[in-house]
Amino acid sequence: MRNEIKKKMPVTELLAGLAEECSELAQASLKLRRVFDQTNPTPTTEEEAIDHLYEEIADVKIYISVLDVNNKEIDDIIQKKMERWSKRLA
Repeated sequence: MRNEIKKKMPVTELLAGLAEECSELAQASLKLRRVFDQTNPTPTTEEEAIDHLYEEIADVKIYISVLDVNNKEIDDIIQKKMERWSKRLA
């Protein structure tokens, strides 16, 4: 299915879609934070906010998988960043 999508959508559109989904993920994350902080002005339950966050994460992951990124390189970067994060927290 990924190959079908890649054949029908130019990489520029895939990148634009990824950017849009990342923006929606950011909004879902902030909404869940407001639910946890009890500063949420809209009537969203914690369960609804978590479901929405998961849906947006899935959308981002779909775009990433279709873009066929170098997972080994990404994993190496993640490892380095996690080590840095751990040092900062120590």
